[in-house]
This record gives sequence, C-alpha cells and structure tokens, in this order.
Amino acid sequence: METAAYLLAAFALIFVINVVPAFMPASWMVMAFFYIQFDLPLLLLTLGGALCSGLGRMVLARGSRWLKRGYMHDRRADLDELGRFLDERRHAVGSTVFLYSLSPLPTNNLFIAAGMTEVNLVWVLAGFWSARAIADTFWVWTTDQVFDSLTQVFGNVYGSWFGIAFQLLGITSIALLYFLPWAKWLRRFPSKTNGAPAQSSGHTN
Repeated sequence: METAAYLLAAFALIFVINVVPAFMPASWMVMAFFYIQFDLPLLLLTLGGALCSGLGRMVLARGSRWLKRGYMHDRRADLDELGRFLDERRHAVGSTVFLYSLSPLPTNNLFIAAGMTEVNLVWVLAGFWSARAIADTFWVWTTDQVFDSLTQVFGNVYGSWFGIAFQLLGITSIALLYFLPWAKWLRRFPSKTNGAPAQSSGHTN
C-alpha cells in the first residue's frame, strides 16, 4: 500500500508540472527523487510517469488551443496554415517529436506549439510517449544526483543558469511561432493534397 501511495503521489505531481507552461523541473528529476527516497520499482515509476507527463502535456496543448481561439484572432490564420502543413507531414512530426523528446530539453514549448497550430496530437503524443519511456528510464537509472527533498528538485530550476536559459529559450521559440509570417512562407511549399504550391491571392505587379 505504501508503494502504491508513493507511486500515485509521484504520478500526480508529474501530471501537474507538465500542465504548467514554464519553469517546472524535468519529470525525470521528480521520478529520481521518488526512486531514490522511497525505493520504488524503476520501470513502473518511469513508464507510468511518462504516461502521466504526456497526459499533462496534452492538457497544456488543449489550453494553448483555447488561448489561440479566444485571444489570438489576428494570428489565427497563420497558425492554422502551419497546422495544416504539419498534419500533411504527420509521420515526420512524430519522428521529430520522438528525437527531440529523447533529449533533456524541455518539451513545454513543443506542446504549446502543437496546441496553437492545432496539429493532430496523436502523432505528437506517440512520439513523446515512446521517447520519454526510454529517456526517463535512462536518466533515473543512471543519475548520480541525490535529491533529498522536493524543494531541492524544484530549486534546480531556479538555481541553475542552464535551467533558466533553457526555459527562456522555450519561451522565445513560442514568441517566434506567434510572430513569424508562416502563411507567407508556407505558400512556397507544395501541398501534398494537390501536389502544387498554394497560390497567393495577391496580384503580381
């Protein structure tokens, strides 16, 4: 019963930190704390933790979609066109998410972008889950960091220049996603539905 209670506590915390858009510790650090302090089963912890982190990221993506529909009317057309472009290349999206999620880089910006562009989350989550199941298990199993408390786990986010830099980089990538003229750029690419480049509605001088 005690093991089950600690697992549920770990999964709940992992879910919550993955819903928050920024400045949260990596899921594997939370898993490492519970693994070291309470001697929980490694694979049960990491595989369940990867599932919960993906569910949290899905909520984050849905929230980003709601935010775009409610407050980003001036950029909605550009973001929708980017989403259609990515959906036409869904296999590449899944592979890219898989490779990115194998790294220790934060994935909050990835899911915020997925929500804002309204790309199909099936391939995004498939790539994320399969990668995090591998990566989280590796990081927890091989870590030489000893986390004595959850305060220490969360303190790593704010006490490390690297951690802060990664978070700021993620925020910058979302700002670029919002401000860049995606519709103008994507008209240069052929659409997979008709095999021809999309035509601009403007007149040629």
